[in-house]
Amino acid sequence: MTHPTHLVSIGLNVKRMREARGMTQSELAESSALRQATIADIELGKSNFEINTLVRICSALNCYLDINISPAG
Repeated sequence: MTHPTHLVSIGLNVKRMREARGMTQSELAESSALRQATIADIELGKSNFEINTLVRICSALNCYLDINISPAG
C-alpha cells in the first residue's frame, strides 16, 4: 500500500528528530502521551494523525512545528 507523500515526509522528519535526540519510540511515546504503535505508524507514514498529535510530538522532541500554507501556482 502506498502512503501519501506528505505523511511519509513528516514521518521521516519525526524519526530523524527522535533519533537525533537519542530517544526510542517508546520514550517519545511516553513523553508525548501517545502509544508506541502510534509513533511507529507516524514514522512509517501510515497514520493520518491530528495536528494536536504532531504538536505533542514536537513538544516532546523540543522542536518547532512550522506549517506554511501558501497559494498554489
